[in-house]
Amino acid sequence: MDSNYREVTDSDWRRTILYIVSFSVIIVAVSFVLLPENWYLWGLIVALGTFQLISWHAKNFAYRCPNCGEVFEISPAADFLGPNGGTKKYLKCPNCSKRSWARILAKSK
Repeated sequence: MDSNYREVTDSDWRRTILYIVSFSVIIVAVSFVLLPENWYLWGLIVALGTFQLISWHAKNFAYRCPNCGEVFEISPAADFLGPNGGTKKYLKCPNCSKRSWARILAKSK
């Protein structure tokens, strides 16, 4: 495997879950202050927070094609729109152009 990538560890999963839970807590807490009078601000915070979370994920993780073994990174849009199956995501490989369930990898720091 390329030295720039590694298998996802429990620490990676814990960090991801921590970010998702933190984001969820912030959204709920802010909703008590902004809803229903300032729902548009709440919606903006949700949209911006979701974009940040997806961008972080796309920046820190990559995928391996099960057909050709190519390791590739995806855009935040592909990360958001691609069907997710836990440790896999249904993507089109840029190397072999086949669609399949690519396995997630963490980027090495």
